Amino acid sequence: MTRFILTRCLFALASLFILSVTIFVLIRLTGDPATLLAAPDAKEADLAAIRVQLGLDRSWPVQYVHFVGGALRGDFGMSLYYRVPAGTLYWQRLPASLHLAAVAMAISLLVGLSVGILAAVHVGRWWDSVGKL
Repeated sequence: MTRFILTRCLFALASLFILSVTIFVLIRLTGDPATLLAAPDAKEADLAAIRVQLGLDRSWPVQYVHFVGGALRGDFGMSLYYRVPAGTLYWQRLPASLHLAAVAMAISLLVGLSVGILAAVHVGRWWDSVGKL
């Protein structure tokens, strides 16, 4: 049993690592945040100063460690679009997200139970085939 739990924990850690690297890379692929923050007529020196301020002048491994450390502390940085802390936006939108998730779970439970009951009652028929999907 201990081996099973350790194996599951290792797989969970590996999954979290892969997920965090994927998120980090996808965020970096969207473009240079310095160009979003700077004025349209900004000089290269201004862009370089913004990159230094955001830590974008560091290597990707250092940026990744900073990214993971911030995520573990709950510090998600500043929203480039709204110019407010991203954590504030997260907490503002959490109730609506939880409500949406609860409604989706209720609908799936209702549909799943209905199809399951119909498939059990009508074995070998159309509803049984639908239930196996």
